[in-house]
Amino acid sequence: MKLIAFSLMMLVASTAHSNEFTYQDIAKRHAEGALSKQQVAEAKMQGECLVGIKALNFKKQNEFDPVAEWSSFRSSSLLEQFPPCQVLVMLEVAQKELRKEN
Repeated sequence: MKLIAFSLMMLVASTAHSNEFTYQDIAKRHAEGALSKQQVAEAKMQGECLVGIKALNFKKQNEFDPVAEWSSFRSSSLLEQFPPCQVLVMLEVAQKELRKEN
């Protein structure tokens, strides 16, 4: 019985602990440094653009796609220089134009 109680206590404690490092929890602890609603909205948009970059580069997972391989290779260096949404727009245009050539 003690083992079951201990296990349940550990499960609850680990679940509570795992959520302590979400942005919302951190912002609550450090309210003075929290992002504004506009900044959070912009960050969410950039996050979705990162997902868009991944989706763009890995559309055809069952076959080799040289255009996607090319843009995937360049994604990292572009992300070092530009925000994700700008990179997504660049890669969408580049892939479209490169596919016209092939």
